[in-house]
Amino acid sequence: MEIRCKKTDCAYNTGASCSAESIMVGGYADCETYSPDELKKSLIIKNGNLFEISEELVAKNTRNVPLSCRAKHCLFNRQSKCYANGITVIDDEDDAGCATFIER
Repeated sequence: MEIRCKKTDCAYNTGASCSAESIMVGGYADCETYSPDELKKSLIIKNGNLFEISEELVAKNTRNVPLSCRAKHCLFNRQSKCYANGITVIDDEDDAGCATFIER
């Protein structure tokens, strides 16, 4: 499963991929695994923003990661597990949101 992360200040964001050992998507399609990295956050505040690398330039990081989901109305949620081929986490103000969420 490929897990993309666009939350630039997350401690698990490594080259636009998620390096967490497991991921939990909450009931409102928010990434509960998101953990702010204070150093990255201070760089964003100091420099205005971190640059983003195009996904085409980043090596795809596919691995089997336990992906739990509490978003009951998501098309990919089956018995609290995500069955999407991959997910993308986006910057959602102070939180991180699952962009793969599709309401059924």
